[in-house]
Amino acid sequence: DHLTEVASSSTNSEREMKFRKILLDIAKKMGEDDLTSLKEQCWVQDFISKQDLEKKKTAFQVFQALCEQTIISVDNTETLEELLNDIKRKDLVKFVLPFSSKKC
Repeated sequence: DHLTEVASSSTNSEREMKFRKILLDIAKKMGEDDLTSLKEQCWVQDFISKQDLEKKKTAFQVFQALCEQTIISVDNTETLEELLNDIKRKDLVKFVLPFSSKKC
């Protein structure tokens, strides 16, 4: 019914907001070298064009672009986890785990 849809919708938007905050928190913990590595991985894996990546000045902007292209999302974090592992930032994967799409 309509009330269930509304409740479900607000729960989804809460999860989305929490996910975006996690992306921001992860981005804040990343340095210039991490950003460079993240951009390289996104380009090598053909997620984002080199031209678009050059415009991204922060990791959060890269994450936003990945979200816009539905490469990562609140319900699809596997690629994000792989990217963080690829750039040798396994320590940041723990922040994504509450949203992990790799359910055991």
